[in-house]
Amino acid sequence: MTNLAQILIDGHRLLPSLLADLRAAERSIHVSVFLFFHDPIGDEIADVLIQRARAGVTVRVLLNLEKTALGDPFSTGEHSMFKHDPRVHHDPLDAKPLCERMTRAGIAVHDNNIDYDRVIHTKSPRLQSIAAQIRGAIDVDDMHIDHRKIIIVDGAVAYCGGANLGAQYLHHRPFDPAHDSLDEAKAWLRAGDPEPWWKWHDSLTRFEGPIAAELEKHFHARFVLDGGAEYEPEPYQPIARRAGPEAMAIGDVRVVHNQPDDQPNEIFELYLEQIAAARQSIFIENPYLYHPAIVEALCAAKRARPEVRVTVIVPASRHNDNSLGQDAQEYHYAALVGCGVELYEYRNHFNHFKLAVFDERRSIHGSTNLNFRSLERDRDFELVVLIDDAAFAEAVLRASRDVDLDRSERITPAHLRGWAGFLRCWRNPLTRFMVWRKML
Repeated sequence: MTNLAQILIDGHRLLPSLLADLRAAERSIHVSVFLFFHDPIGDEIADVLIQRARAGVTVRVLLNLEKTALGDPFSTGEHSMFKHDPRVHHDPLDAKPLCERMTRAGIAVHDNNIDYDRVIHTKSPRLQSIAAQIRGAIDVDDMHIDHRKIIIVDGAVAYCGGANLGAQYLHHRPFDPAHDSLDEAKAWLRAGDPEPWWKWHDSLTRFEGPIAAELEKHFHARFVLDGGAEYEPEPYQPIARRAGPEAMAIGDVRVVHNQPDDQPNEIFELYLEQIAAARQSIFIENPYLYHPAIVEALCAAKRARPEVRVTVIVPASRHNDNSLGQDAQEYHYAALVGCGVELYEYRNHFNHFKLAVFDERRSIHGSTNLNFRSLERDRDFELVVLIDDAAFAEAVLRASRDVDLDRSERITPAHLRGWAGFLRCWRNPLTRFMVWRKML
């Protein structure tokens, strides 16, 4: 049975597609997301979930209430963004009213910010084993998060990628990549635009086919282990095609995941494997690329095979939502540029992409940052999909790399000279401590 895939880039493409799939749901909707904001976009998505639940569709939702409430310490800008939106009079970081409204409509909503020490009562030996491994590896519950973004509809359509549910990530009106996001938001506000928000550059990949059932298994495990009622995972059932004309049939596809336990981090191993195997090109677009092993693997690949084109796009410091992460990232600029990596900073909008393509054939789609939190074996829950298909990889590169290079500034040795260059590559003491503790 064939799988279809389509990469959807930026909120004005993501949101209409997602809403259409949610509205078409006939049997089930399963949402697992890190942040679900109580803002106009979060409310719009919740409205659709409520409508489908009232129509008899089974709807289950996982989100992190505590971390959503801490959205601004994560520097998402959610709180300050809506302070200047005259239509929003409530706290968009407080998702409890949103969850209560969905619960009253019959949606099973669970907080995935849980006590991992508790003993899980489940009939499944597999889930009991997973819970025991996590319980044995975790010391402080709040140091670990479910960072995945997975949405499955009718067990046949699925999304995964970097975008949470909120106005930065999803919107109806496109942003102008040539204009600074903060200046653009102010101009929209003065003009009375219905979306006077700063908007991020992000993506989700939409799948249709048996791969959705594989993603459903991962949702099912976390839903039950996070306190949801046990249920039988929905087996894959072919549906009448819902994908748009841009969706492509893809070849080999594999789900790779990690969780806080004592096992090797499979996504970390996947990235190292793909970097080492590349013989033609490596393209990575990621907001937090500073795990030393990834940096060294990229440099080693370029030194061993100078003919391999290695291209990396990261955010510019003005727009990165995490100044400590940006500081940790810039520390490695000299090493990357020095060995011949083409390093670019995306201008004007925060680049929240988490995408990689190797040899213009194998592409990685999912929630994983290339930092300690995502790549250490005992940190966060992450999930990616590896697609081995040259035609699809070429389409991904045309839509991402070939567009974003024109919207980015290349970092050259000249950028790294003098005091300006020194400051770029110098870690402040707090960053040094957090890197040492592998907290970033």
